[in-house]
Amino acid sequence: MDNHTQYLGFAGVDLAKKVMQIHFVTADGEITDKSAKRAEFLDFFRNRGKCLIGMEACGSSQDWARKLEAMGHEVHLLPPKAVKPFVSGQKNDHNDAIGIYKAMFNGVRRVPVKSTEIRDLQTLRRIRSQVTKDKVKEINHVRGLLAEYGIVMGKSLNAFNKDISSALGILTERGDVSPLVAEELRTTVEAIKAKIERQKKLDQEIEQLARGCKNYENFLKTPGVGPFTAAMLCVLLCDPSIFANGRQFAAYIGLAPRSRGSGGKNYVTGIPSKFNCDSESRAVLVECAQAIARCKNKSLWVEEILRRKPKKVALIAIANKLARQVWAMANKGESFKQMVVLTA
Repeated sequence: MDNHTQYLGFAGVDLAKKVMQIHFVTADGEITDKSAKRAEFLDFFRNRGKCLIGMEACGSSQDWARKLEAMGHEVHLLPPKAVKPFVSGQKNDHNDAIGIYKAMFNGVRRVPVKSTEIRDLQTLRRIRSQVTKDKVKEINHVRGLLAEYGIVMGKSLNAFNKDISSALGILTERGDVSPLVAEELRTTVEAIKAKIERQKKLDQEIEQLARGCKNYENFLKTPGVGPFTAAMLCVLLCDPSIFANGRQFAAYIGLAPRSRGSGGKNYVTGIPSKFNCDSESRAVLVECAQAIARCKNKSLWVEEILRRKPKKVALIAIANKLARQVWAMANKGESFKQMVVLTA
């Protein structure tokens, strides 16, 4: 932690829907433990000097953090998994608040407090993600149902759009299929087409919001990065200072290998599973790496690693390098420099 003389108080806050638990310590060391109802929570910090407040990152933490920062306080949002080792004793709100207070002073990586623009951009991205999942789920559902009638379709979206009309026509003309079945499948397909159009509209809205974000134009000039990826990076790197370096950012996404060991022997294992990282962001950066690997003007480093390593391993290495570079761009506010990913 940095110099604390600028703060007049320190607090660990355990957020909840109705009652918040506050562990407050003044600059003189006086300790106050208090439960505050939701309507009274901000009153505790109102008219106080600048305080350093720690909270777990959760559904409502971003809104509370912005309101507290508007009062002149500084808020550190902490990942719940990182706070857990600092909670001792029985599981209750009082011990949780003390654990959050301790974690705040022990170098736990912070979660950035998002501005209103980044909040809106993140909301649209999450809506798009859910629409995409629903679309894929329903397409696979229709493909499975049609297979029961001997109609087999390709897996891709283009194959679905190309073949679905003829498939429904074949189903309607067959005499052994109830008209009710054909009608319900047609209704389901119309819902899928509506989701496809909604996804396209969301892409346009996300790009429109992202244009006003810092570093968006710089990200857009990076090899392999398109408008959707640039918008994602604007959210992930809205405050690049929370990561000590580019490797830490790559590890957060899940592009750096993990290690384990004991007795002085450490072993480097594979990249983390999708449950232990930001798997959605990792998948997007790996797609960027695939675009770089397909590019004609590859750097010697990219050509060499594609030659020496299996393709999947090489793609993770390229995505790792790309993640480190975009972190450096966001941290310095600079455009992409032709260094190791592309030559010209």
